[in-house]
Amino acid sequence: RSLEKEISLDFGAHGEFSYMYGQCYELSTSEYIYRLCPFNRVTQKPKVGGSETNLGTWGFWSGPENDKFSSMKYEQGTACWQGPNRSTQVKLYCGKETVVTSTSEPSRCEYLMEFFTPAACQQPLDIPQEEHDEL
Repeated sequence: RSLEKEISLDFGAHGEFSYMYGQCYELSTSEYIYRLCPFNRVTQKPKVGGSETNLGTWGFWSGPENDKFSSMKYEQGTACWQGPNRSTQVKLYCGKETVVTSTSEPSRCEYLMEFFTPAACQQPLDIPQEEHDEL
């Protein structure tokens, strides 16, 4: 992977999402294995036969202005038959572990994933410094 690409990515206000770069997280359903590789791409592979389908490559942080890092957008996936290119919206939630908990297709060729991560937890900005008494 190119260092130039890594430097250009926005890993959060304090770099809290950087640990996900180069990692992938899977969710198995009855029919498919979904794979989210943050800042790279999202794929879907049938459990039996068939080839992997690209559900989108990293686009941008797509959360609202006041919470930009709450949602990721992956675009320009494999084209649907007589339809648009597949895309995936990944909603981030605060959780103890980094895990994909659900995947759905709310509208044709547009996927939605729920992704829990400690990086999405609101961390207090003012961490009190321990006071040391001088001897």
